[in-house]
Amino acid sequence: MAKLPLLVAALAAAAAFGAVMVLSESEKGELQRAPTATAGLRAFNRMGCGSCHRLAAAGSNGPIGPDLDERLKGHTAKSLRAKIVAPGARSQMPPDFAERMSDNELNELVSFLLASRR
Repeated sequence: MAKLPLLVAALAAAAAFGAVMVLSESEKGELQRAPTATAGLRAFNRMGCGSCHRLAAAGSNGPIGPDLDERLKGHTAKSLRAKIVAPGARSQMPPDFAERMSDNELNELVSFLLASRR
């Protein structure tokens, strides 16, 4: 009977590892290995994205910006990155995200968002 808890623990560890590894879309539209979902979620939270946007994967219900669960479907890595870095004059999104994030953090955020698409 002692082997059953060990097997359950091993399966749980494997499932957790699999959940952390996510796939993202490169700028060419190809799938590639991405940073952990945790790093992208950390960027999402640090930048305050959830205060404006709804995103189930982040547990956020922001009432101001577009519902990302609906809007992410049509984006590629390139288009999403452009929207974050240069949201446009009519957008309520802060225009300074490129200055407030490193390139690596922006890539992690984009990967997280693309992996969160429903």
